[in-house]
Amino acid sequence: MTMKVGAGIVFFEDARGLGRCLKSISPVVDIIIAIDGRFRDFEEIHDTSKDGSREVVESFQNAKYYNFPNLTEIEKRNKYLELAQEHNLDFLIVIDSDEYAVIDEDVFKTNLQAILVQKKYDESICGSVPEVYGIKMYDEQFEKQNYIVERYNERLLYKPGKLRYHQIHSNLIDICDTNRNFTTAKYTSIVDGITLYNDDRLRTPEYIKKSIQYQTLLFSAERLDRKRIVGYDTLRYK
Repeated sequence: MTMKVGAGIVFFEDARGLGRCLKSISPVVDIIIAIDGRFRDFEEIHDTSKDGSREVVESFQNAKYYNFPNLTEIEKRNKYLELAQEHNLDFLIVIDSDEYAVIDEDVFKTNLQAILVQKKYDESICGSVPEVYGIKMYDEQFEKQNYIVERYNERLLYKPGKLRYHQIHSNLIDICDTNRNFTTAKYTSIVDGITLYNDDRLRTPEYIKKSIQYQTLLFSAERLDRKRIVGYDTLRYK
């Protein structure tokens, strides 16, 4: 069964990490939706990456560069969901510029095909319903080097054009049924054949400092909604 798989990534001033990220994901997807632009509240005077990030994106034939500056985290991530609808994607891998993927293509594509076959059967009875699947991740971050966390995160989206991030940047809702939300470990099931690694050691200490400041503001702004939706109001390390 024919399927169309994409990757969605938002970034700003992260050419080195972006290159590693795109190299890892490009061989297994049909399209990469790469969205540049300064995040609102990120400490920087210019709105578009000036470190060669655009050139990195455009060096990959299946990558498409977009620029949407001065958006919130949620608004920027929703751009690749809107574009996923335009490109008629069956699946979207959500990945950040400080992450890279290790993929067993045969296993991964076989698992996606199995999901697609089952979903097409279900849709013949009940109609099209988006889903969110968990992918294994390992986190090793600059501020916590040598401290590696294994987790599953909701990073594989089926019918991504029918999903939107809402209220907190890790909360996905079905736009046709807003009572269906997928956040922190609320994915449908786990998909094997792909593992994501978070490693921001390619970033400069100055960038790391700005990133931490930005994330602190982000999670502070989301605190009350996080408590209501997830059940706790502080960020639990990934």
